[in-house]
Order: sequence, then C-alpha cells, then structure tokens
Amino acid sequence: MDTPGGRFYAEWDDQSPVTREGQLIFFFQFLQAGGRWEEFLRECPLHYTGNRGSGAINVMGTVLLSVLSGHWRYAHINGVRGDGVNPGLLGMDGTVSEDAVRLAMRRIEEKAGLDWLSTQMLGSISPALCLPWILDVDVTVKPLYGRQQAAEIGYNPQKPGRPSHVYHSYFVANLRISLGVEVRPGNEHAAAKGLPGLWQTLEKLPRHQWPTFVRGDCGYGSEAVMLECEGRALPYLFKLRHTAKVRDLVNRMMRQGALWQDCGDGWQALESTIRLSGWTRVRRVILVRESPSRAPMAVSGKARRGKDRQQLLPNAKGTEWDATATPWCGKISALVTSLDEGVFPTQVMPKHYRDRADSENVFGELKNQWGWNGFTSSKLAPSRLMANLVALVYNWWTLYMRFYDEEHHREAIRSRPMLMAGVGRQVQSGGRRTVRVSVMHDKGDLIAHAVTQISNELHHIRAITERWTVDQRWTLLLTRLLRRWLGGKWLPGLPDEAEILLSG
Repeated sequence: MDTPGGRFYAEWDDQSPVTREGQLIFFFQFLQAGGRWEEFLRECPLHYTGNRGSGAINVMGTVLLSVLSGHWRYAHINGVRGDGVNPGLLGMDGTVSEDAVRLAMRRIEEKAGLDWLSTQMLGSISPALCLPWILDVDVTVKPLYGRQQAAEIGYNPQKPGRPSHVYHSYFVANLRISLGVEVRPGNEHAAAKGLPGLWQTLEKLPRHQWPTFVRGDCGYGSEAVMLECEGRALPYLFKLRHTAKVRDLVNRMMRQGALWQDCGDGWQALESTIRLSGWTRVRRVILVRESPSRAPMAVSGKARRGKDRQQLLPNAKGTEWDATATPWCGKISALVTSLDEGVFPTQVMPKHYRDRADSENVFGELKNQWGWNGFTSSKLAPSRLMANLVALVYNWWTLYMRFYDEEHHREAIRSRPMLMAGVGRQVQSGGRRTVRVSVMHDKGDLIAHAVTQISNELHHIRAITERWTVDQRWTLLLTRLLRRWLGGKWLPGLPDEAEILLSG
C-alpha cells in the first residue's frame, strides 16, 4: 500500500502473543517476590465445582488486569481479553468475560469476601504499623444512575437529589495506603455509620499496631464518635462545626485579647476547653486562625452596609469569622482533641489537622483514576467487594511505585504510562520464554534503565529469601520500600541474617 511515507506492506498476525502493557511483567515480579499474589489466591473464597467453572485465578487475574488498566465499568473488561502475554505471567489459563466476573462477585459470600479482602489489605502494610502512624477517616459520595440496591437520596452536594452510595474509608496518613472501605446506602453518610467497619478493621490488628490517633473533618466531631474513640482509648483530632457555643467561645477569646501562639506557615493557635450541649464531658479545644499579617482587614462601616458585607459573614460551612469587635477578619477554625497536651502541644495541632487534606487527594485518585466510581451492579454486596478489590490493587501499585520514587506519591495518571505501557511480544525458543518489551514513552531510555535496576534488585531479594515465609519476605520488601519513612530502621519480624545477606 502507498502512504505519504512511501510504499509499505501490511499483514495480519493473530498468532503471536502480544500485549499493550508489556511492562506489567516487572510488577508481577514484585508481587511474586513478596508472595502477595499466592497469598491472595490461597485465601480466596471463590470456588467452582465441575469442569466448566471459570476458576478463581482466571477471574481474579482478569479483575487485576482490568483495574490496573484504569477501567471503571464491567463492560470495559473486554478490553483485556485480547492480551496474549500478561494472563500467562499470572499463571492464568486465560481471561474471562465481563459476565463471568459479575457473576463471580455475586457468587462470593459477602461476609467471607469482605473479611478476606480486609485481611489482604491489612497484610500489605501491617508489618510497618509497629511504628507511630495516623489514621485518616473520611466519607465520599458516589452518585448512581440505575436501579441499584441501597441507592438512596442523601447528602450529595454535587448532584442534589440523585440517589447514591457513600464510601466510608480509612487510610494510613502520608503513605496513601487504604485500610478498607465500607459501602453504605446514600442516606447513611453520617460519620457514625462508618464506625462499625472502622472498629472491625482495627480489631484485626494487635493493640501495639493501632494508630497514634485518628483524625477527621467536622462530620466526625460529634459526641457519638468521640465517645466510641474514648471507650477504646483511641485518641482523636476532629474539627468542630461553628455552633452557637463555639462562636461564643471565639467571641470571648477575641474580647479578652488572649495570647495566640504562632504555629508557623501563617497560622496562630489558642487552647481552651468547652462542653457543648449534649456532651457528657469537657473537652480540649484548639482555636486556629490566620496570622493578623495575612488575614484580610476589616473595612469601613459604609462598606459593611454594602455588598462587601457578604465577604465578612460566615459562609455555609462556617469557616469565615466576622470579627466586628476587632480590625481582624480572617479565617478561624475549632479543633477538638483528646491528645495529651504534654506530648502534642498547641503549636503542632494545626499542622496535624492540615495534613489531613492529603486524604482528599486519595479520594480523588481512587474515584477518577482507579474506578471507584464504577463496577456497580444491581446488588450492594458485589459493589462492596469490587470497591475493596480496587483499593487492594491500588495499595499494591502504590507500594510498587516507591521503588522508583521514595519521596513523592506518583498518581496513576502519570505512573501507568511510564511503568505499564509498552508493546510486549512473547517468543519461545528451546524451552525458554522471553518477553521483549518496547517502551514508546518519551523518556523510554531512563524508564528502561530504572526498571532494569529494580528488576535486578527484586531478583536478588527473591534469591536470598527463597526459604523465608511469605510474611518475612513481605516485611523485607516493606523495609526496602518505606526506608525513607522508617528513617533507616528495620521492621521487626525478619530473620537475624537479613541485614547481613542484603549488605552482601
């Protein structure tokens, strides 16, 4: 055929095994080195009888390939059915159809499936939880457009009146690792509705691996949530809504000219105590405001009576404060905590709460890049299972990415084109199977060099841990992946010769 570039010849080749995600072989090497894939399948509650069953490994492998590809609908699963290389790398006989996956999710008993996935998610990070860490809790809304079970109308700021599910989620702060997600009907968005799933997750961990404290937004700053935490001796840091008594406290502190402490980054804090209506006890409260040098100045009385007055009044969430008695008119927030003042002084509390904003980035990535907004069926149980499956694959990929960037979290929108995409061709000669990968990324040379180094390191780790248990192998990998977070420490549970072997 004649083209603008000259004459070429084209032919069809349906026999050669090829794949678009040729670099996944290195990710599968990572799963094998840590024993995560075999452990995942060993505990899988999906079972078939007879000769015509799809097989748990084929179903779960298809889900893994689909989620890694960024799919968010069951119908998209057909996009991985033509992959001739990656299913064999996972030990699969072949991929299955979207209907087989959908029916498999219904086949799994809900409680057994959720316990299995929760155990897998905790197992992927629990060796590192012996060090101090913070638990972020939050809830997000997932609008629905069909006839799904438990699709109820509730709090939905983006699409008011639209039926939805709500996702109560728990994350390891700063590491962006999910510990679980509980899918509830749309009218159960209150923070207290997600507490049963939170306690079930934490109770699977020994007490010394519990978080230093749990933190959440103003939805968690209620008496019911705080009593649950206090009953389990779990410290907390929550935000308070600007109720009448909170506003009275702020007014009183402003009139008294209390001494605000500088917290850095343009913020000041003031500590006090408060007991709101319905509370059973007095609790520690931290007031946080912008430094006067950064806060907007109050305007003249004439401007206050005009349109500019709207800029000085509290907004819908109560985050702005009209300081009518002073020339200061910046933002102010109230935090409630049970943390010990001697260990967590007033100056550090504002930064601890501001760091919670990183959990919003996790929500955005999971919903927009990992398919949390999809894989919905008419029954609620399969939706719960798929949400946790997506979170588990997200954890694996997040940890894998720390081989290449120890300082920053690389979102999937950037990491997939770098470390997944590439034409892979499988050839066999003399009983040796070879996957030839062609990386078409703009920085293909750098990517190939980095992947080669990591692959060699994984091969070395696999060789020296051949007789180790799965838990020991994974603990060693976590020590390597989180070495910057660990500050050079070694995670407990490793054999005595681990450091000698690695140093050699």
